[in-house]
Amino acid sequence: MNFSRITIFYNTQKPQNEPLAQQVHAWLTAHQVEARVITSFENLAPTDLLICMGGDGAMLRCAREATPLNIPLLGINCGTLGFLAACEKNEFENTLSDLLADKLQLQERTMLAVCVRLPNGKTQHLLALNDCLLRADKPRALTIEASFNNHPLPSYFGDGVLVSTPTGSTAYALAAGGPIVAPGVDGLLVTPVCPHTLTQRPLLLPSQGKLELCPLGKNAQDGICLSIDGQENLTLPPDARVQITRSSSQAKLLMHPKRDFFTMLNRKLSWGSR
Repeated sequence: MNFSRITIFYNTQKPQNEPLAQQVHAWLTAHQVEARVITSFENLAPTDLLICMGGDGAMLRCAREATPLNIPLLGINCGTLGFLAACEKNEFENTLSDLLADKLQLQERTMLAVCVRLPNGKTQHLLALNDCLLRADKPRALTIEASFNNHPLPSYFGDGVLVSTPTGSTAYALAAGGPIVAPGVDGLLVTPVCPHTLTQRPLLLPSQGKLELCPLGKNAQDGICLSIDGQENLTLPPDARVQITRSSSQAKLLMHPKRDFFTMLNRKLSWGSR
């Protein structure tokens, strides 16, 4: 892979990451790579690679911006967990050397295509790398009708419903009691959030189908919250319909071979520790 033009992003709300972003810029420039530092995505293209300075939240944001433009993404962890990053911040020089030597691995990750259909006929389209959450905008239970490929599923009653990619299975879905799903699995994970029943369980669906969720409010003034990757939040009216499918675009993450999925489960989430 050729990376002659590289863009470095950091969030201005995390100003402590700017000095490291400048160090990365200086390192790349010294190695004859055209590089620039950005703090917004207005002019992201053209570039061969987007380096994300931050934690997993910054990676999610970058993935939603870079994926439609078919731009690969490399994360340098400046946050707490860094599950999606290619390296820690004190390892960036070795990792960038491996990048230029073509020693990193390109992983394609499933993304969700979320289509919101409002009762007035308007639609809105969104992308998610981790998950899509449907819940009441107030702390109360709600009913959500569901269907898959037009076949009715049992209704959900509880705090909400979370639909995740395999990448997102180690995020909110894991905390909500869902299973760990390896990134290579081609499926959509549906996890009820605090269901008010003993019969609702997480469900893994084939990603080729269409899942439709329809929240039912008890009152006309009830609001429904749709959250994308925990970052983009929309307030929907009752009877809005949310259709979720696998996106035709896949996030392209550059990862170091030493940070494979199962190693990171143990290192970051203490999987199998005794």
